[in-house]
Amino acid sequence: MKKRFTGILAMVLSCTVLAACGGSAAAAEKNSTSGELVIPQEVTASAAASSAREGEVLITLSDKGSTASDSSVSISGSTVTITKEGTYRVTGSLSDGQIVVKADDEAKVKLILDGADITKKGSAAIYALSADKLVLDSAAGSVSSLSSVGAFVQTDDNTVDAAVFAKCDLDLDGSGTVLIQSEQGHGVVSKDDLKLESGTWSVTARNKGLNGKDSLTVESAELVVVCGGKGLSSGNDEDETKGSIEIQGGTLEITADDDAIHADNSVTVSGGTLTLSSGDDGIHADCVLDISGGTVTILKSYEGLEAEEIVLSGGTVELTASDDGVNAAGGNDGSNGFGPFGGDPFGGGNGSLTITGGTLTVDAGGDGLDSNGDLTVTGGTVYISGPTDNGNGALDYNGSAVITGGTVIAAGSSGMAQNFGSGSSQGSILLNVGNQAAGTTVTVTDEYGKELASFTPTKSFSSVVVSTGGMQQGGTYGVVVGKEVQTVTLTDVIYGSGTGMGGMRGQKGGQMNGMQPPEGFELPEGMEFPEGMEFPDGATRPGGSGKMGFPGGKGGQNGFPGGSDGGSGQPDFSRS
Repeated sequence: MKKRFTGILAMVLSCTVLAACGGSAAAAEKNSTSGELVIPQEVTASAAASSAREGEVLITLSDKGSTASDSSVSISGSTVTITKEGTYRVTGSLSDGQIVVKADDEAKVKLILDGADITKKGSAAIYALSADKLVLDSAAGSVSSLSSVGAFVQTDDNTVDAAVFAKCDLDLDGSGTVLIQSEQGHGVVSKDDLKLESGTWSVTARNKGLNGKDSLTVESAELVVVCGGKGLSSGNDEDETKGSIEIQGGTLEITADDDAIHADNSVTVSGGTLTLSSGDDGIHADCVLDISGGTVTILKSYEGLEAEEIVLSGGTVELTASDDGVNAAGGNDGSNGFGPFGGDPFGGGNGSLTITGGTLTVDAGGDGLDSNGDLTVTGGTVYISGPTDNGNGALDYNGSAVITGGTVIAAGSSGMAQNFGSGSSQGSILLNVGNQAAGTTVTVTDEYGKELASFTPTKSFSSVVVSTGGMQQGGTYGVVVGKEVQTVTLTDVIYGSGTGMGGMRGQKGGQMNGMQPPEGFELPEGMEFPEGMEFPDGATRPGGSGKMGFPGGKGGQNGFPGGSDGGSGQPDFSRS
């Protein structure tokens, strides 16, 4: 199926047409039989100008013989080598050639790509062997292309494996458009720091899209990536303090078979517009993932956000995940060993998930929010369309869960549902609500019917957790699910402990009016009725079809109500 370069790619193609170069830029596509990424080999560039400005060296590329206006450039066949610091304007084309930067270690070299079209068989189109920094600058109004085709062949002590390969710092800058394609390897690689400052960049690669060994920073650029590996990545095996990604702005559209964004250290998102589609994690950081601004949309992922420590303090995040939506330090769902790319390099651990601001909307096939350690919410807005199977929950944590502010409405299955803990200062209610269809609105009101918060889950659900500003101990609140209303008085700050009892939720710290224990009813040994719990007169057994004010399934065993899926309702103390 052809990958669609929406938005940015349409602009790239428009630029090519308007430049009247007579060529085209094709998108990558998957082989319908093998599933392998097929990289088009023909990309045509268009030049806006072909003359050097003052202080620049002009390099004119040609299969018939390239030329340069200064002796700092040496030419041998189809190889053009830059040996000194300076600014070089590059135009023309090479069907099988290469620009090599081989300058002093302190040199700063700037290449202005002005309608340059370079294809190299078996190696990089641009290879920075030595320098302090290489800047690739796209000239205004121009479209350039840099392509590597065929299997990479090692020609020196370095393993060159990208269409653009730099052993130094690499900056991508300018106001034009550059198309980068790698048939067998990565798109862009820097063995130091990689920075995208401006310009429009389209990267298609069989393996990674862009990789900065020490760091990768996006300041403000328009970027489209289609790749068979990780989209944006950073990692340094020799120095664990390095290997971080920072996104400050720009527009990023990434389709990756592996993680769309992956850092061996930390990922920070403070701005920009990100649209991601991933075969594994949407955004993954081994250490800390911090989102404080910007707009992040994850259209497809195995797990949406994953890191040992996750902090969400601002911005807007909307994600879809086949497994956990937000996962702090792996998870207990088996993703560490059975993920699509072999699992995470870390598993278990303490982990933490902290939400202090912003808006988070989750559609998860596994746990909605999953922390191997603590879950803390002090602000922001969280909406969860959680799992439909009873092996996962809309909220899942192994440590403590505290809410002191913000809004959370989490809908999902009831089998493993959890509420926030007693350390919270803002009221939170967990209820079983029977089998509810996708599109059924959940609304929480005060005792006078004034709406406090509302959310419409996109998937079917049987339990909900609701907490929002103003909910406090002693207050009475209505939870409206579709046309049904349940009224809860918070005798404690938390209503519903969520101890995994297959349907009996919401009995700790509150009461449903008019309910009392049935005559002769006994709990299993070692269990007690929570304070304030009552059942309706004449009830002979909890559970059944929801006759005691409980939405119910079939009758459970041991006097417990069955789950919404008609389960046994036996107590399950495997989770807290």
